[in-house]
Order: sequence, then C-alpha cells, then structure tokens
Amino acid sequence: MSSPSDGVSRPTGDHGRLRAVAALSAHYGVSGILTPYLPVWLAASGLAADAVGWTMAAGFALRAVCILGFGMVATLLLPAGGVAAGAALAAALVLIAAALVGDPGTVGLLSVLAVGLVYGSIPLIESFANTVTLRSGHGYGRMRAWGSFAFMVGNVGMGALLVLPDGAALLPYIAAGLLLCLCVSVLGPSWQPPTPRLDPRASAAALAVAAPLLVPALLLQASHAFYYSFGTIWWIDHGVAKGSTGIVWGAAVAAEIVVYRYAARRLEKIPPATLLAACCLVAIGRWLLLATDPPLPLIILSQFGHAMTFGGAYLAAQTVIRTRIRPELHYMAQAGYAFLTTFVGLAGTTALIPWALRVTGADPWLLMAAVAAAALAWLGLARIARPAP
Repeated sequence: MSSPSDGVSRPTGDHGRLRAVAALSAHYGVSGILTPYLPVWLAASGLAADAVGWTMAAGFALRAVCILGFGMVATLLLPAGGVAAGAALAAALVLIAAALVGDPGTVGLLSVLAVGLVYGSIPLIESFANTVTLRSGHGYGRMRAWGSFAFMVGNVGMGALLVLPDGAALLPYIAAGLLLCLCVSVLGPSWQPPTPRLDPRASAAALAVAAPLLVPALLLQASHAFYYSFGTIWWIDHGVAKGSTGIVWGAAVAAEIVVYRYAARRLEKIPPATLLAACCLVAIGRWLLLATDPPLPLIILSQFGHAMTFGGAYLAAQTVIRTRIRPELHYMAQAGYAFLTTFVGLAGTTALIPWALRVTGADPWLLMAAVAAAALAWLGLARIARPAP
C-alpha cells in the first residue's frame, strides 16, 4: 500500500472521521437498496424462486472471495482507497449492463458479480473506521450510525418506488449512482487504513484466539440468511403492501441507529460473550415471532430486534477484533471474519434453505431460530469448557 510507514496519513481536524463517515454512508446506502430489494428485482426480471435463492447464495460466495482478494491487492499492489473506488466503479457498470440485458440468466450472473464487487471492500472500509476510532478517540458507533442511516434511507426510498409501474427496474440505476458516490468518497490520500500484515499464519492464530466469540457471532449472522435473501418477497407474499416493505426494513435500521448512536459505548463495556448471548436470545424471539405469520404491526415490532441481532452482535465482533488482535493484523482478521461470515454463514445457509425446507417441511423462520439457538449453545459450551484461572 502506498501509505506512510505508520500505516495512516494523519490529517488535521476531523478529516479522517469525515472520510470514514462518507465511506460508511456511501457503502451502506447501496446496501440498503441491494440487500432487501435485489431479490425482488431478480424475480421481476424473470428468475424463478429457486433461481433467486441460488443467485443470492452465489453472490454471498463471490463476496467472500472478493473480500480476501481485495485485501491481498490492497496489501501488495494498490492503495486501499483505489481498490475500493475501482470496485465501486466496476459494480456500477455491471449493474447498468444487467439492467440493459433482457435474458434472466445473464441478469442473474451479472448480479452475482455486482454483489461481489459491492461488498468485497467492506473490511477495508471498516478497518479504516476502526483506525480512526483507535487513533483519534472518535466513537466507532457514532460513525457507523451514519452508515445505518444511509441504509435506512435506501430501504424506505426503494420501498416507496416499488409502488410505481416497473418501480423495481429503477434499482440498478439508483444503486449505480450511489456507487459512483462511494467511488469519490474513498479516493484521496487521507483514506488509508493501517498497512495490513500479509501473514496468514499469524492472522489464523489471531482469529483462533477470538474464535470462541467470533464463531457464535458468525452463527448469529447466519440466522439472518432467510431474512436477507427472501424477507421482502416473504412479506409481500403474506400481504404486506410493496410500498410498506421499506418501512418494515427501515424500522430495523432505525433501531440499529439508536444502538450505534446512543448505546455503543455502553455496550462495548459489556463482556462480548454476555452481549452476544443477549443478542442470541433476541434473535430467537424475533424469528419465532415471525414464524407465527403475524400482522404488519407485529412484523414491525420484530424488526426492532435488529438493534441487537445485528447491531449488538456486530459491535461485539468489532470490539473483539479491535481489542484482542494486534493492530497490524486487524485488516486480515476483518477479512477472515467477513469471509467466514459471508461464505460459511450467509452463502452456505442461503444455499441450504430450499433443501432444508423440502426435507423438514418446517417454517423458514423456525430454521433461523434454530441457527440462533446453536450460537447460544456454542457460547454456553465455551463457558463450560473455559479453563479455570
């Protein structure tokens, strides 16, 4: 990476914080559109339900590969900001190309590529935000709250557009515009996380130290697989108006913003294992409530649980990486955790959902509750197996 030997340019004032906020906001604004509504757009483009599921799973898998690939490129060849900017520009072009193609199969393949490009640079962005937190004292949660706010704007705005004739067709164009904003926000000499140390053995050892907490965090995120890949389609099929889906998603992110903006510092003082256990309990309750096929008000109520099932759990994982792993290994740890979360957690679970539904005949939300229960069981077993001091 073309950065100073101490790993980060030292801009004056709040420039580092503002650059991190811009990067987080631009990325999560795109995510706020793609995460809930990419499956809807794929279905509107002619893909069958099973094909949508496999496309989403393939996108998660490529995302995991890109996370590691972009990290190696940023370590060995190019500045991190240039890697993220190039990925954002390429993703914008791919989405526009997909919008211009009429063949559903080609749309699906291009969507997989776009997902990999969009999400592959997130560990670089998160690593930079953590660097600002460590070196300037700016709270990570307050910076991340802006990303969640942008995510919510994407949720509500795209949901409102679905009520228009062919409203889903606007998705690639709006996402491409935000990706161009992301490209601009990450360019510049001030956007440089610490130089990653390309040492797979040391990084694996670091992840092993954090594994008792990162594994249940991974499982907890895996319990969101049906929610991310099929949640919007499920709600529409169960009577939620298309225009209201943005409100449903926005409720979850609004709760997440409250956690990041006002409770992050307090939550970071709680032992990560205790915080994760609480998040698991909330997730189990959230998925069980949705399994009852509740009316819209209760669906929105369940969304408030996202404050813990994602927000609290993500804070716990970031705290573990920031406090238990050496700074020069932070990026590799971020990339390793993101790879496992995406490839094993989201891609693997999403790919298995259709098979699991056929074999068990269970409600999909019950399966997600079982995954969250597995995360809680891991925490319990890790506590029992922990050697006495």
